[in-house]
Amino acid sequence: MNRKSEVNEARRKLVTTLSKINIELRKNVIRDESLSGKSAVGIVYANISNAGTMYGMDRFNTPRGHGFAAERANHLVDKLKFKDVRILGDDNSKYGADRIVDGVNIQSKYCSTGSKCIQECFQNGNFKYFNPDGTPMNIEVPRDKYESAVQAMENRIRRGEVPGVTDIGEAKNIVRKGYFTYEQAKNIAKAGTIESITFDAANGAIIATTAFGLSTAVTFATSIWSGDEFDVALKSATYTGLKVGGTTFVTAVLSSQISKAGLNSALVGSSEALVRIMGPKASAMLVNAFRSGTNIYGAAAMKSAAKLLRGNAITGAVSVVVLSSVDVVNIFRGRVSGAQLFKNVTKTTSTVAGGTAGWVGGATAGAAVGSIIPGIGTAVGGFVGGLIGSFAGGSAAGKVSNAILNEFIEDDADEMVRIIERVFIQMAEDYLLTQIEAEAITERLKDDLNGSILKDMYASSNRNAFARNLLVHHVESETKKRKKVFMPSEEEMQDGLKQVLEDMADLETA
Repeated sequence: MNRKSEVNEARRKLVTTLSKINIELRKNVIRDESLSGKSAVGIVYANISNAGTMYGMDRFNTPRGHGFAAERANHLVDKLKFKDVRILGDDNSKYGADRIVDGVNIQSKYCSTGSKCIQECFQNGNFKYFNPDGTPMNIEVPRDKYESAVQAMENRIRRGEVPGVTDIGEAKNIVRKGYFTYEQAKNIAKAGTIESITFDAANGAIIATTAFGLSTAVTFATSIWSGDEFDVALKSATYTGLKVGGTTFVTAVLSSQISKAGLNSALVGSSEALVRIMGPKASAMLVNAFRSGTNIYGAAAMKSAAKLLRGNAITGAVSVVVLSSVDVVNIFRGRVSGAQLFKNVTKTTSTVAGGTAGWVGGATAGAAVGSIIPGIGTAVGGFVGGLIGSFAGGSAAGKVSNAILNEFIEDDADEMVRIIERVFIQMAEDYLLTQIEAEAITERLKDDLNGSILKDMYASSNRNAFARNLLVHHVESETKKRKKVFMPSEEEMQDGLKQVLEDMADLETA
């Protein structure tokens, strides 16, 4: 093989090596920065959970919304104190408890005065709220109205209006002091107040913790199944968990505040129109997959389904905005192109939407299967079905949208990698790199390159110089390993020349 052929062969091998590095680099960038199916599971679970929280807060915007806000806020505090708590008020049971705390039935009454709180508990002079054993139910009142409420209850007991109770001292056992004042309850129901944001943040922290654990577990398992080492899988799982947990927390606060500000009410018409198209049967299947307790049907199911859809629309949109915020910042800093921003946001949107659709479909199917299998139940079946559905739906939607967009829009990363390839080939010729040296350099280069470096390169005013600065350390580090070459002496050159001439003469006479 002549020298020209050797050079062409070396160049061909070098380009082949760089092409392999390009493929690995693309995998790394996608894994580091895009919303994968593993992340989508946690994000979608969080969105569904946040929508469920907003489902319970739908009545905050009604004239008596502060009462519902107080009920939810007191429930949240008891939950954070690790008490056994349940919300019951959503079942609209006549004279039933709003919530249960450690087995105690509680009816919440948050009015402007203590006497009004107690007045709400009576009808035609008779107490309305009793436990199954006939004893009076606990009446929870604003913290700042407790003393006057106790006094009002004592007066009612004196007049014989509380059946089975004659001791006015029992008023303190019947009336329960809430954690919040009347004004605080009113502020929780509003958007933009300290109390409201704190309440939403506490809810968000609870959901974010669960989303973190779920995303970490799913990512760790899939990494191990993919053949990653334990340390690599653990690092990837932790990173995904933190990303999902942080996104969940911000989404929870923003979506709840936006809902309280009036967007939830603005979506009533469109959500109810969609539910009418779905019909009562499909609405019942949807809402019962996400409800606990007795299933509902007909008009009640359609109303609940509309509320659920409104909450999911808001949380889904907010989560996409939060996930895309880094890309938006990068375009203002010149680190990504407008086309790349559009591509990233579109893929994120399709992944979240696909994951949500997958969760809804999977949860509905899982709940149906769980209801007929002993020991599972609709709740567990719905959760497992939703988990599987969101992973499959999010992954599929993300891949499809990415494949379609790739036909029209090239990633900024691909353009940067081509520049690096071109500069590397020139440096390989300048430094007379061997194939072994080129492969060693590209292997180390692969570990250094990530999405952040490529964005810095995109923002650079001289991308060729950026690429050369990126490569020169690795190239010179490898060439320093070369053995020192000592030129032969004049006598050795003469002997070598003599030997070559003699060999040529032998060939001529042969």
